[in-house]
Amino acid sequence: MNKPSLAARRAELIERCAEQRAGLVDGLQSLRPPALFGHPVAGYVVGHKKLVLGALGGTFALALLRRKPLLALAGSAMSGWRMAQSGLAMLAQLRR
Repeated sequence: MNKPSLAARRAELIERCAEQRAGLVDGLQSLRPPALFGHPVAGYVVGHKKLVLGALGGTFALALLRRKPLLALAGSAMSGWRMAQSGLAMLAQLRR
């Protein structure tokens, strides 16, 4: 009986494992949904659908139940955003 040497058997097993690994990667890539246009936010949304849908549902419920406080919060947020933008513009001018 001709048995292959241990080194030849090892090389054959390493080659077979590499082929199986490549096939597994291809199979998993086909199961994973593609990220929309490679955008990081879209990729996050695709990967965390339940969390995003829960947050959207909670926001929608708050919008329906508490309109006035939500509008006041949105107004305050916009005011804060404008202040931050003007502050950053002033800092940019001071750095020049």
